[in-house]
Amino acid sequence: MNTTRKPNVLDALGCFNIRPRAGTLFSIMFSIMLSAGLTGCSFLKPAKSTTRYYVLTPVAAQQNAAGSLAVGLGQVKLSAYLFNTSLAVRKGTNEVEYLDSALWAERLDAGFQRVLAADLAIVLPAEQVRMSAWQKGDVAAEVYVTIEQFDVDANGQGVLLARWRILSPGEKVLKAGSSRLSRQGPPMEAGASGAVATLSELVADLSRQLAQAFKETPLASRNSPSQP
Repeated sequence: MNTTRKPNVLDALGCFNIRPRAGTLFSIMFSIMLSAGLTGCSFLKPAKSTTRYYVLTPVAAQQNAAGSLAVGLGQVKLSAYLFNTSLAVRKGTNEVEYLDSALWAERLDAGFQRVLAADLAIVLPAEQVRMSAWQKGDVAAEVYVTIEQFDVDANGQGVLLARWRILSPGEKVLKAGSSRLSRQGPPMEAGASGAVATLSELVADLSRQLAQAFKETPLASRNSPSQP
C-alpha cells in the first residue's frame, strides 16, 4: 500500500516547516534576552551625579582692636539674576551662564550675609556683629548692602558691585557709598572651587571697605580708646 502523501496547498505555504522555524525564532529571542541580562547591570545602575555644592567662606584677616559697639548687618539684597541656585559665570556685558554642575548649598543672599558678618567681626572695631534681627537699642550702627553684580568670567576674573549704607539706630544716614571690586582667580576650566574662593575673597574686600567707611563716621570717635 502506497502511503505517500500528495503535496497540497499547505505544503506550498510551508506550514509543515513551522516547527524548525519556530525553534530558530526561539533561539534568536533567547540570545537577545541573554544579552540584555548580561548588560543590564550596566545600564540599570544610576549614573553617578557630577553636581557639586558650594558655600562662601570667611577669609582670615588681621584682627582690629576690640571695641565696645555692636553693629547690625541687615539682610543682603541681591540682583534678580543671582537668585538662581547655580553659580553664575559672566559671558559678556549682557550674558550670564549658569553652571548646572555647580550649585549653591544655601541661598546666596543668606550665605553672603553670613560671610560678610564674619568678615566684619574681624575687621571692625566692634564687640559683635548681629544679623537681621535686633532691637533698636541693641546696636550702635546698622549696615545695609545691595549687590548688583557678583560673578566670575571664564578667565577667572571676579567682580563685585555693591551699594551700601551705614545708619544710626534712628535711621540717620552716617555714611553711604558704592563699591566696585575685582579679583583675578583661576580660570573656570580649573573648576568651580577656584571661582567660589575668588568670590569669598571679594566679600572680604567689601568688609574692609565697610570697615574703612565706619572709621569715617562719628561712631568711630565714640568707640576710640580714651587717651591717657
